[in-house]
Amino acid sequence: MGAQAGKPLEAGVEIDGFLVGERLHRGGMATIWDVRHPDITAPLVLKAPLMSEGQDPAAIVSFEMEMMILPRLSGAHVPRVHAVGDFMRQPYIVMERIAGQSLYPRIESLPLPIEDVIAIGSATAYALEDIHRQDVVHLDIKPSNIMIQPSGTAVLVDFGLARHADLPDLIAEEFRLPYGTAPYISPEQTFGVRGYRRSDIFALGVLLYFFATGERPFGDPQSLKGLQRRWWDDPRPPRQRRPDLPPWLQEVILRCIEPDPERRYPSAAHLAFDLRHPRQVLLTERAHKLTRDSWLVRRSRRGERARLALHSKSLATSSAPVRRSSPSPWP
Repeated sequence: MGAQAGKPLEAGVEIDGFLVGERLHRGGMATIWDVRHPDITAPLVLKAPLMSEGQDPAAIVSFEMEMMILPRLSGAHVPRVHAVGDFMRQPYIVMERIAGQSLYPRIESLPLPIEDVIAIGSATAYALEDIHRQDVVHLDIKPSNIMIQPSGTAVLVDFGLARHADLPDLIAEEFRLPYGTAPYISPEQTFGVRGYRRSDIFALGVLLYFFATGERPFGDPQSLKGLQRRWWDDPRPPRQRRPDLPPWLQEVILRCIEPDPERRYPSAAHLAFDLRHPRQVLLTERAHKLTRDSWLVRRSRRGERARLALHSKSLATSSAPVRRSSPSPWP
């Protein structure tokens, strides 16, 4: 029996040789199913968008982006794609089933031990460097989109909001407001800049702050104005929330979440190197900061927001965002 356009998938349906089994997950934009194929022995999953009447159109656009981007990626840090459907019949992506769990369940155990924060950060940074070298920026780094395999390798999933340097950016073409997960959106994304790899470094820095302290550095704002406060309103230093946090790790985290992208790490490889070699981290005033800046200082920074926003918008038309433009500390 074949799946028909406009009809939901269900167990027992066969589509392009793949037999659909149980539904594993139903999210806000897509469902994930266990599938099998007689010629493929590896465990597989099928991801399909929700296409019911009244569904958020972003679900369709983001799934179309993922269908274009994910098959172009390779390596240990992304799922291997076996087949892609089309919207004329049934849109889907069949990919390998990743062993391990996402980081999402670990939110229940925050704050994590320092060594776990470091291990998660370095593994994810290596994964980001891998996709950045393939001209892709993820733009939705968060706990549920990072899978940690038993070996400790990080695998990135859900590329629906990603940007590929060589493909049309349908998200930017279709929607005026920034799309993403509010606590992790970088300042430049709030002004419509997509495709800058340091945006992923910002999101990873937010995740490290969250996992180390149990608190999100910028909260969970629900308005564009609230999102844009991160241009100038600095968070509490992590060591104020957790005194046993090493100064070098605070240096790393605060460097990741600098509002000006040029003050963040130049690449995820540099970030991974620092996380693996703490004695070589150059400490600045960030490492020793124990309080937020004064209200007057934060207010004065608001005047810089226009300059940073203008600079950020210029990044959208530059050749620097995704392309490899800085040396890697990796051998």
